[in-house]
Amino acid sequence: MTIKTLLASASNDPGRDARLDLACDLAAAFHARLLGVGACALEPVPADPFWTGAMTGELLSLYHDMAENDVSEARKGFDTVAAARAIETGWIGMIDHPAAVLNAAARAADLVIVAAPNDSTPFRGPDPVEVITGAGRPVLVVPAAPLASPLGRTAVIAWKDTRESRLAAAAALPLLKKTSRTHVLAVCSEAQAEIVSVQITDVAAWLTRHGVRASPEILLRNEIGTARRLLDRAVALEAGLIVAGAYGHLRLTEWILGGVTQSLLADSSLSLLMAR
Repeated sequence: MTIKTLLASASNDPGRDARLDLACDLAAAFHARLLGVGACALEPVPADPFWTGAMTGELLSLYHDMAENDVSEARKGFDTVAAARAIETGWIGMIDHPAAVLNAAARAADLVIVAAPNDSTPFRGPDPVEVITGAGRPVLVVPAAPLASPLGRTAVIAWKDTRESRLAAAAALPLLKKTSRTHVLAVCSEAQAEIVSVQITDVAAWLTRHGVRASPEILLRNEIGTARRLLDRAVALEAGLIVAGAYGHLRLTEWILGGVTQSLLADSSLSLLMAR
């Protein structure tokens, strides 16, 4: 597998330019096409009897103009960042729910790039959780100010012997081949260490057969949370990428992610490649 089409959110959040710079770097590294996406949903009219029919129409018109302006500004930002690069680009701009637009457009992409959770309203930028659980593609979640690029540095796979970890590791192969080394990390108790050592040694050997320099490493569980142990070790290894399965369950109509997944999304200063 390789990466031939990248899909990147160009929503107007504080980390947009850094995210789009990384998207352009990846497009150049893989000789891939980069599709920028700008989407903004109309905010709902307040449920207040004060808003009569005519006033509601005026408010909806105002919201529509604001959404159009937001999409237009997103495109300007995307074009500005991409203009200096010799890469093929495309654009998708819509007034609709941002995550829904990205998820639908993912049918034509190999990798989706979004912002880490931030203070943007759900109408102006995609919720990464909705994209991870709905796109059907691996998702690269980029913090506002990533410590390092995923390209040319070390990478960390946060391993748990599950379907989600296997999907994430397989999806990450193109990126892992662009790194200097990959560390397969697992956090476990001392009682589990022997079997977990066998598991991560198998994963490292599988990666090696795919041309990825890989080594296994166990972190024995202690009073520090699993996510924090993984993040601290990744920084110590000067990694530029963390690969992890996304764990969670559907409660009514909303995906609830597991605690480690939530913590990685909220606290990582490195880009996260996630799949489920």
